[in-house]
Amino acid sequence: MKEIALMLDMGRKFYTKDWILNLIDHMHQLNMNTLQLHFSENEGFRIACDNYPQIVSEQHLTKAEVRDIIAHANRQGIQIIPDLDTPGHVKHLLTFFPQFQLSGDDRALDITNPQARAFIKTLYQEYAELFAESTYFHIGADEFIDFDKVGDYPALVNHAKTHYGPDASGLETYVDYTNDIATYVTSLGFIPRVWNDGFFRTNRHSLVTLTPHVEITYWTRWHPHMASAQTFIERGYQLINFCDNYFYYVLGEAAGYTYPTAHKIHKEWVPHRFAQAQYLTPEQMVSVKGSAFAIWSDRPEAQTEQEVFSGIQAPLQAMIQCIAQAT
Repeated sequence: MKEIALMLDMGRKFYTKDWILNLIDHMHQLNMNTLQLHFSENEGFRIACDNYPQIVSEQHLTKAEVRDIIAHANRQGIQIIPDLDTPGHVKHLLTFFPQFQLSGDDRALDITNPQARAFIKTLYQEYAELFAESTYFHIGADEFIDFDKVGDYPALVNHAKTHYGPDASGLETYVDYTNDIATYVTSLGFIPRVWNDGFFRTNRHSLVTLTPHVEITYWTRWHPHMASAQTFIERGYQLINFCDNYFYYVLGEAAGYTYPTAHKIHKEWVPHRFAQAQYLTPEQMVSVKGSAFAIWSDRPEAQTEQEVFSGIQAPLQAMIQCIAQAT
């Protein structure tokens, strides 16, 4: 059965337990089956943390509330996927651990620092226990740095050349980190997932290859140097279609996005259409596990919980109908 997923950015904006329970009920009515909870962001950390309580935002879910959410999702036939995004999107964490910041970027982890890696692994370990029933764990890996300017980060370049030789570009450090976290999350019992934008870029080489033991949530190809969906499939990865052109509900219409509409989805989208009008063949679609809608809370005050719930109704319904028509 294909995944029909929804991702909720609860890192930037706090969503109450009751609201999430109602969202799960609505997803069940639409025959959706996966809810990805993106609970850490540059602006906040929204689930209680036993190891580092200082990192938790004032508005957050307790672990008991998260367990209630998981139990309710299970009853409704919906799998929860935890989403802890590193090594980018960690500005909030770094306000409490500035010693782990990558020089020159207050949103990025210094992945050359073994102590920084160890700190992040303790977080994954803690939330692996909370989400032990989940099959997948999303580890992020998107928007770490400007990948076309890796030379602006001498720590990454020097680390790569030290470990992989003079021909290393610096991206090796990033891919190695992702592989390290993916391997660790796998050892905790999960299938790791990552976003697509940093890997196999057409104008940058890496002497280290992304581990084959991750799945790719393919969201965009807004930059021409980003690898195509076909590239990942040819390399043996499985994909989930997070097509940002149609299914990114970005609060406040930030980052150049406009709210998705049912009309546009019905008129233009089909499940084999990926970001920036990439159309996959039936043979390639065998490697696609499903499609996903994403709520990104870039401007958290732009809409209330109820306005978000109302706003996603029509485009979600349209996505479901397009998927049904294609099967």
